[in-house]
Parts: sequence; structure tokens; C-alpha cells
Amino acid sequence: MKSKALLLISLLAALPALAAEPGPGSGSGPQVTGMFRFVSQDGLRVLQQAAVSTSTTSPIATITIGGGDAFMSGSGHCAYNVKYDEISAVAATNTTNRLFSNDTLIAQNTRLDLVPKVLKTVWTQPYLVPGVNNIKLVINAESDKPSIGWVRVNVTGSCGGVTAPAPKDSTPPKPPAPPAAPPVQKFSPGSTQWATLYTAWGYSNYGVTQLKGKGYARYADLVKLNADLTAVVNAKTVELPVYNSLMERWNSFLNDPAFKAAMAATVPGTGKK
Repeated sequence: MKSKALLLISLLAALPALAAEPGPGSGSGPQVTGMFRFVSQDGLRVLQQAAVSTSTTSPIATITIGGGDAFMSGSGHCAYNVKYDEISAVAATNTTNRLFSNDTLIAQNTRLDLVPKVLKTVWTQPYLVPGVNNIKLVINAESDKPSIGWVRVNVTGSCGGVTAPAPKDSTPPKPPAPPAAPPVQKFSPGSTQWATLYTAWGYSNYGVTQLKGKGYARYADLVKLNADLTAVVNAKTVELPVYNSLMERWNSFLNDPAFKAAMAATVPGTGKK
């Protein structure tokens, strides 16, 4: 019995910290932010502006601007100087942004490079029609997960001889709802992660038994962890976030010198000559 206990202590001391499974990436690519701004022909003054909406539930801001503020007009279209901002938590190179009005491409910016956490202002010159233009900003458009923003622009007056129609008593469609969250990853008996968790459960069982009444400062935490591990083992399945949390808690004991010393002290004859 003593030899088995000594073997367990030596294995515990040599056991490396158990790595948690990596979750979804924490980096975030280019995102639209701030104000959508109409700028004067000389580029020095902001004529009109409104915040870009990135939410599927909040109202979309409306900008009203006259056809006379365009730097060019013809064939029923007005061209404006516009600028907007984007930011990225990670470096991004050679990205593409596209602007659509009522599902028609009206402007495109390519070869955009972003420095992490540095605001980038993008200048462009979209062609708008008289009346309501529901503008969709697609940032980093060629990526798997582009950033989407919305702003509504009401062009009043004339654009190349075409006058804005009388406003209709209708509301443009809301931005599409975000895609459903992917299913949470789970582990069950037979997987590598389950074997790792089961090992932690076995050691915690031994620790709860041997350290009871021995004055170990974190004994209550160890009992709680063992109970949580037992519940998962009995359920025979564990979700990724719960698995990561349990492994993080167990690693805190593996890296605790007081825990190792307390476990060593439970073996008869250790530490004595």
C-alpha cells in the first residue's frame, strides 16, 4: 500500500499542467465604426453625417442631403465625397470594402491595409439616386466574416435632371439577422479530452480522501472541484466551456506547492529519516 501511495505522489509531481481546449479565435478583423460623413467638394467641411448602424435591432440613422451638394451629377445620379472609418484588432492587408445602395454596387475601395487598433479613414465617391438610398457598407468584403454597417441617405432635389420622388409611407427592410451561433463542442468517453478529465477526477478523489482534516487551506475548493468533476463523469458528457473551466481549476492545484506538500505528507514515512 505504501509503495502504491508513493508511486501516486511521484506521478502527481511529474504530471504536467493539463491544457485547456482552444475556443473560438479572439482576434477581430476590420470592423466599420463611427460616422458616415458627406464632405464638401474641397474636402474641408463635413456637410452631413450620421452614425453607422451595425446592430440588427437598433434604428438605422437617416442623412438628408441635397443634390446641389454633389460634386458631379448626370443621368439621374449624384456623386458625393464620402468618408467613413474602420478599425481592426489585428493587422489586415489588401482588404476590400464595398458600398451598396438598394442592392446596387455604388463604390469600392481595394488594397486597404490596417494597423492593429489604429483607426483608418476611408474616402470614396458613391453615386446616389434622388430619394431614399439604403446604403449597406461591407467591410473586408472578401473575407469569410465581413463587417456590415447600414445608413440611410435621402437625396433631395435634382440629380442630372431627375428629381427625387415623393416620399412613400414605407419602411425599408431591416438588416438581416445574424447567423445562428455554431453548436457547442462536447466531449464524451473515448475522446482524448475525456481521458484527461477522468484522470483529473481520479486524482481529486484521492486528494479529497487523504487531505480531509489535515488543515490544507484550499480543501473546500478541492471538494467543490471534485463534486463538479463527479457530476460531469456521471453525466458522461461535457461541453467545451465547462471542460476548459474544470481543467483550469485542476491546474491551479497541480501548480500549488502547498497542495503537493500536503499530498506528500499523507504518505507514511515520507519526509522522515
